[in-house]
Amino acid sequence: MRSLLAIIFCVNLLVAQNTNRWDTTRYQKFRANLIVGLYQSHRNFENKFSQIQFPDTFGFSEQTFTAESQNITGIDITYDKFSLAFGVRTTPQKNSEGKGKTDTYSFGFNFGGNKWLLENGLRYFKGFYISSPAFIDTNETGTAEYYLRPNFTNTLIRSKFMFFTNHKKYSFKSNYSCNYRQLKSGGTWIFSGNTHYNYMYNDSSFFHPRVRELYGDKAELHGVKVFGISTNAGGAYTIVWWRAFFAHVMFMIGPEQQWRTYNYPDKSVNVSQLSLSYDLRGVIGVNFKKFYFTFYGGRDAVLYNTKFMHVESTYIVGGTTLGWRFRSKIPEFYKKFQDTKLYLSI
Repeated sequence: MRSLLAIIFCVNLLVAQNTNRWDTTRYQKFRANLIVGLYQSHRNFENKFSQIQFPDTFGFSEQTFTAESQNITGIDITYDKFSLAFGVRTTPQKNSEGKGKTDTYSFGFNFGGNKWLLENGLRYFKGFYISSPAFIDTNETGTAEYYLRPNFTNTLIRSKFMFFTNHKKYSFKSNYSCNYRQLKSGGTWIFSGNTHYNYMYNDSSFFHPRVRELYGDKAELHGVKVFGISTNAGGAYTIVWWRAFFAHVMFMIGPEQQWRTYNYPDKSVNVSQLSLSYDLRGVIGVNFKKFYFTFYGGRDAVLYNTKFMHVESTYIVGGTTLGWRFRSKIPEFYKKFQDTKLYLSI
């Protein structure tokens, strides 16, 4: 009799393990299918140019073009494995006076689960400024404090695939879309493959007339177009208190192969170059059964360096998200999708 009970216990244990594709004591999935979050973020997007061909003791040739797009309001909608986000620029801060106006919008679409995740995003900016060094005289295109480039546009399209090694005990998505909740502290190694397209363009040279001579034959550069493919490796870790409060950090870094086109008034130059990219993120928040609230921050950057010039595109963001989970009936067509091999592999 005892042997029979032992066999029944083992069979039930195996069935339970096959039913739950993750350790339910480590994280849980919410039954609510539709999650809506509203976010307010403070963002900085910069393109930093500096020449290294000629001596420049005081760093006058270093020019950092910043998008005056600090306050972004948006909505984030998640349904099971799919997430969609859209944000637009709202009222600028008071200290933005004199920095000109930046037209900007962002769009994001993510697909995946805790085993792998595909992140896709589009960012657009038009209108940049630089803080004018003391030796630059202001004119109709600038103020006493800032030098404006109103026709400087930047379009950035990115796609990032991430694989999580510890997906049975750790939920990466619990820190962002919050359709899961991490119950115990844990982490994972992350391996990533990425592609990105970055196009910077101005109607005239990027550089102020007073510093163009320091850029030599690059002085009239007014466009940079880059397509890059990279592989990153890193990790993520989340500390959990009382099964609801959490703090999370993620960092990845790796090489990137880039194909660039430099545009001048009379020519275009194509270059193939190996470079570097990295991604740093952090979140603190609370994740309850019905709603969640998070503070988040991040910095991702790509380097476009050559032996003549350093260029770095950096995106820095910090903000808050308030989200609510809604119970909704699963459509019949989606139930069929849940039975597919693709869905089960996520």
